[in-house]
Amino acid sequence: MDIITFQVGNAFPQILQNMQNMGFFLYLFPFLLSLAIFFGILSIAAKDRMPKSAISLISLILSLFVMLYASWNVGIVAFFANLSGAGLIVGSVILFLIIMFGMFGFDVNKLFDGPAKWAAILIIILIVILIALGAGAGQFGLIPNWASSSEFLTIIFFVVIIALAMWFMSSGSGNSGGGGEKKP
Repeated sequence: MDIITFQVGNAFPQILQNMQNMGFFLYLFPFLLSLAIFFGILSIAAKDRMPKSAISLISLILSLFVMLYASWNVGIVAFFANLSGAGLIVGSVILFLIIMFGMFGFDVNKLFDGPAKWAAILIIILIVILIALGAGAGQFGLIPNWASSSEFLTIIFFVVIIALAMWFMSSGSGNSGGGGEKKP
């Protein structure tokens, strides 16, 4: 009696290699991703002003241009691979922190109440920007050279520190609007 065995260990690398050879990662996936993004944005932005057929056609045409851009710039595959991988790592760390905070009795929902909401939103935006830059967004020529210099980043850091200090100083614990004299 013969037993048929499958070598599963080599199946997934072979499937990924075939998908790469057939251009799935370079052409199809950026096309589908951009189609979903363009359609979603246009559906929200022009919901009442444009019929769904026009939104679909515009999304399709823009996504075909994304496919053309991908054919010129093969770095888009590395960008999306790094972006997805880094996003998974950061998302896992955030999930782990939320679980740990919950185990110790901290209510994570309080992060998004009151003035701390804007600080949390700014931190999330900063994390997303850092992930995108770490994934290689700067190599596509979207960021000017002066914006990636160490002096510019130092100025940005300094301005953020000053803004946070001013925000904390101006948010008083009393009924006054912060700063200046209290009115009788």
